[in-house]
Amino acid sequence: MRGSRLILGAIFLLGASDPWVDASTQDLHGYVRALSLDLRGNVPTAAELEEVEEAAEVTESLLESWLYSEEFEEQVIAQHREMFWNELEVNLLPKRKLSKRDGIYFNNNRSRYTRDVAHSHCGDFEADVDEMNRPLSWLTNDDGSISEGYVIVSPYWDPDNPIEVCALDAQLNLVSDTGVDCTTYAGYEEPTCGCGPDLKWCLDGGTETLIEQALSKDLTERVRAMLQSDGSYADLLSSSTMYLNGASAHFFRYLTPYDDEVYERPVPLEDLPELDFADETWTPVTLGSEHDGVLTAPGWLLRHQTNRGRANRFYGAFLCNEFIVPETGVGALSGTEAPTPNLIRRPGCLGCHARLEPWAAYWGRWTEAAMIYRPQESYPAFSEDCYDCATTGVGCTDFCEDYYLVETSHTDQRPYLGWYMTYAFLLDGKEENPDLGPLGWVETAQSDGSLDECATRNTARWLLNWEEDESVIEEWVSELGDSFSYRDLVRRLVTSPEYWAGVP
Repeated sequence: MRGSRLILGAIFLLGASDPWVDASTQDLHGYVRALSLDLRGNVPTAAELEEVEEAAEVTESLLESWLYSEEFEEQVIAQHREMFWNELEVNLLPKRKLSKRDGIYFNNNRSRYTRDVAHSHCGDFEADVDEMNRPLSWLTNDDGSISEGYVIVSPYWDPDNPIEVCALDAQLNLVSDTGVDCTTYAGYEEPTCGCGPDLKWCLDGGTETLIEQALSKDLTERVRAMLQSDGSYADLLSSSTMYLNGASAHFFRYLTPYDDEVYERPVPLEDLPELDFADETWTPVTLGSEHDGVLTAPGWLLRHQTNRGRANRFYGAFLCNEFIVPETGVGALSGTEAPTPNLIRRPGCLGCHARLEPWAAYWGRWTEAAMIYRPQESYPAFSEDCYDCATTGVGCTDFCEDYYLVETSHTDQRPYLGWYMTYAFLLDGKEENPDLGPLGWVETAQSDGSLDECATRNTARWLLNWEEDESVIEEWVSELGDSFSYRDLVRRLVTSPEYWAGVP
């Protein structure tokens, strides 16, 4: 927006006289217009311009009104959306997904259990059903499948517009004919389990999108809360509050039990807010002590699905650093032996992984490609049972084989037999990282100043379109002091000579 800002700012920083401190030497209208666009995304009103002209400056009251406006919140949220990359696109629950054929909704995945042939349809005719939508009669097709017809249902996502749904998918039973709870994962293969009242145990493509958007927007609603509280910028990362709307509350209440290896409720069922699916208001929910702020939010964990990816994004977005491959490349692995699985020591890899592996371990108690927390009580760092089966050759349980190091392919793995896999190869105090959680890293970054410095650099990049002068960044950080609010930072930047220097 202000292409000349970089050049003018550089001239100023090289020691030129400071003509921009006095508003009379600068285009006041240009300054006000740029300031309003930066802070609110729109130009000043005629009344605001008149106020500025009468005062011959941007008054403190006008600046404060802009800094506390909803438009300013949206501008800051937009900046952080780029940092979080919080646009979630995953296949949430394929086993509970309804598709539509010939205008009739049905569950492709369950057809083998309900109609005896995978992906078979119910047929385009009205079903003969009882009060629980269980078919009382059906047609038998040449391939052995059955067609039971459809019923009319008012879906939870749009109750005012009833739809046609295959009867076997629209069943209302709470318990199957064999005694299985239809609201659990085990009910998936039960022919007499369906989508329940109003289809609330299933979802279609549109509802999936709304749920994904809700999980993503939780991250940026935390930005809004940080601004509205005027607390420390670090609160954005450490706050134990999550924000739910109708779509995400429905997801956690009714749908997460259908894949308990990927999803879990962030709070107990009784603590989830009772919201209509279409309710777009945001309700704060206080999370348990196992949650480590925004870096373990569902929207973060599902967007960045590996622990290395989670660490890398935090390193880039909030610490303003990145891993760069040397110009010469990583080089060929030396020796004839199999390379060590310990990337911290592997030649060619250790340049990055000596840092990345311990940082990734901060998420070690959170599952990858999922959002499950595995506590120390259930998954101890070291298991005697898993160590014994690994060293004696006695068959290991699935639990040991899934979560603990019980087989070795290299001598570097032997000292870690019986250890929870995420602890392998961690030394020099880094073995505590999985239990510290990502907030352990945040606290370190707060202590050494790197978090504050990056926040200042990111904001300078937004408002001034430059980040060249290290001394100015350091000066701003020191002037702001500890635990500054984000609004304090913005106020400091837009009232600085450097900001004036960039106004065209």
